Amino acid sequence: MKDLSEPEAQLVAEHQANLLFSAERFFERGRIPKAIRRAFLKTPRHSFAPKFYSSQKREWIDLSKAPIKEHIAEIYSDHPLCIYRDANGRSLSTVSQPSLVLYMLDLLELEQGHRIIELGGGSGWNAALMGRLVGDSGYVKSIEIIEELVAAAQSSIAAMGLSQVDFCAGDASLSAETSEPFDRGVFTASAWELPSCFFSQIKDDGLLLFVLKAQPHYDLLCLLKKTESGVFTSDLHFPCSFVPVTGSQTIPEQSPRPISETGLALASELTWDSIKIPAPSIPQFLEFLKLVYDCQHTYLLPNHGQDFDEEFWGVLDPSGKSLVIFNEDRLLAYGEEECLIQVRRAAKRWQKAGCPEIEDLKLSFHASAATLAPNNDQWLAQRGETTLLWSL
Repeated sequence: MKDLSEPEAQLVAEHQANLLFSAERFFERGRIPKAIRRAFLKTPRHSFAPKFYSSQKREWIDLSKAPIKEHIAEIYSDHPLCIYRDANGRSLSTVSQPSLVLYMLDLLELEQGHRIIELGGGSGWNAALMGRLVGDSGYVKSIEIIEELVAAAQSSIAAMGLSQVDFCAGDASLSAETSEPFDRGVFTASAWELPSCFFSQIKDDGLLLFVLKAQPHYDLLCLLKKTESGVFTSDLHFPCSFVPVTGSQTIPEQSPRPISETGLALASELTWDSIKIPAPSIPQFLEFLKLVYDCQHTYLLPNHGQDFDEEFWGVLDPSGKSLVIFNEDRLLAYGEEECLIQVRRAAKRWQKAGCPEIEDLKLSFHASAATLAPNNDQWLAQRGETTLLWSL
């Protein structure tokens, strides 16, 4: 990265100040903590985006060749910057949206001397910011699976003299290869499951910012706290969007399934009114239902007289003998009535709880070996090495 001239440095400072002002909407009382402000100002974003894809110009920009003043508005906008794409043009790594990065740093409650593990180091910007906050007595282990990004990130971090940041190539979902657990953990990519190694790598009472691929069209950013019993409980979770993890924890692809493949016969067709869900509440209840029953793929039903199939979400009994498919217009029950009973019960419990939003639900993560017995206000979802427990 070229050294900045005095006018360029002044321009960067102005854009940093504007970005901090914009980011304050995330924070209580509209004020970013001083330590985070200082870390941000000492760790300029452009230093971690030597090459990025400009969504404005629709081309790759190399800051070692292009004048920074021509791109500074985009670099310091409150949007992600793509720094790596695969052969199909999918964005696999970004310099994340600054306001969200600063908010995540605040959620982690970082202190001098803390040890942190990061899955998905990307550009190294977030690792550098955390390095500033934990100080020389702290330690940040940032692991990036895309080897093409590692050298640039290491160079940017070294240029700032942050020896407490260990940025390396690897798959963080397999293990951080350390004998001492971490005070904090953070994911910067969405994951299908919480890798089992994190149950031992985070200290009791430690915090983990985890990005859950909740549904195909959105993620949940979860602030998890590890209890003495080894369970992660969510103190906060809200919808967001991150690039997906790659490597051993790649999110499985879910293809629509023709209803004929289930081998189940149609038993009944119902409206939401028969489930006693008021029309204005249907979209909200559908999101609840899809989440707690972990509906990950859709079912296709021939749409007679049309050139396309009608698409439904579905709740399938583990036995494969009962299925309910649904969209905003109707429900169809197939096979035995167990799933229809479950949906009716879920509707009653959800309404009795006051029709909570996703953010109002309780969530905990358990190692798969745990034996759990959910009550009527709880639902289990098995995700590989992890069991999710949703509660009203």
